[in-house]
Amino acid sequence: MATFILSKEEIELINEVHELAVKKIAPRAADLDVIGDGIQDWSIPELLAEKNLLAPIIPEEYGGRGLSMVATAAVIEELAAGCAGAAAMVVQNIYAVTPILIAGNKKLKEKFLPLLSVRHPHLAAIAINETRPDYNLERPESQSEEITRISTTFCYNKDGEKVLIEGSKDYIINGAEASFVTLLARDKESRHKSSLQFFVIPGDNSGVEVREVLRKIGLRSCHTVKMGFNNVEIPSDYAVGRRGGGYLLLLQTFDINRTLLGAIAVGVAKAAFNLALKAARNNSLLGMNSPSKYYISSSLADMSTQIDAARLSVLRAAYCIDVDENYARVSGMARLYATQVAQQVTSNAVDIIGRLGFLIGHPAEKYLRDAQMLSMIAGSDYLHKKVLAAQL
Repeated sequence: MATFILSKEEIELINEVHELAVKKIAPRAADLDVIGDGIQDWSIPELLAEKNLLAPIIPEEYGGRGLSMVATAAVIEELAAGCAGAAAMVVQNIYAVTPILIAGNKKLKEKFLPLLSVRHPHLAAIAINETRPDYNLERPESQSEEITRISTTFCYNKDGEKVLIEGSKDYIINGAEASFVTLLARDKESRHKSSLQFFVIPGDNSGVEVREVLRKIGLRSCHTVKMGFNNVEIPSDYAVGRRGGGYLLLLQTFDINRTLLGAIAVGVAKAAFNLALKAARNNSLLGMNSPSKYYISSSLADMSTQIDAARLSVLRAAYCIDVDENYARVSGMARLYATQVAQQVTSNAVDIIGRLGFLIGHPAEKYLRDAQMLSMIAGSDYLHKKVLAAQL
């Protein structure tokens, strides 16, 4: 039986993050949502850097907090309740450092991990996705059938001391201002999955460019771009892990961090529920002797139950990661269920709040859009169901 035990210090940190999210992050998030994706705003990263929360799983030996996955999931939930985009920005940092933590050499860890643990804010990005020109609308599974079809390639120079990388990547959160990018590429001479390799590329490296800013319906406070890598040259020891180990490392990275995407969804659902509950109380909707009283009270009870179940699913997955149990399936289920709950709860919240909830700029409308975006992060719901079905 999994037990989600947090230390006194971790509980105090989670409470501190809750206050920070409510008082400082949420008000700024509302402004950033109106501004949209056009700029990388540093106000929220600065707040998080002061608390060493830009990547709280980084071990203490590299300046991080060294939080457990259970504690990290709880922190992400609180951040997401204030701003899902801010939480997504932190999770993207964690995605970027996970391959380094698992398989990176000492040089990579010492050079790049401390950047996300200092008071001056730095961001990181992971570059995996690519635009597929051969996407088949009638057969959507073709989009994700074969990861080795990626076009970004690498090759070593004659003496093997340098690596040349060429290609482009799509949908990169934090990419425009990232101090480093953890990129997945394939050997130029092969399309087999054993040809995949992760590399760490400094953000100011020659040949790294931002090609397009993506404008999203939700998570608008996390800046997202398309990037090009034009004859990027890096030292060969910037490769992460053993030669050809990129495919397994990719699976591990996704299996671990899907849990945190579920935590974001729980935070969004919680914020929407609290807003709907407040509206119902303020408008005396819970005290009406009419059919609407039953509908609203019943809906709120369902929402609360769903959120609690989603949270437990996320914490179970986080616990399995901490104790190194088989976490791949439970992590996928947590992400899938939590994002579905977020979509349902935010939709119900708008129904309870009424017409005001449909106005642009109202918090409920933002929660609704953020929840929809979460269903596409790190793969669509369709893809996650396909993976889970294969594990049955």
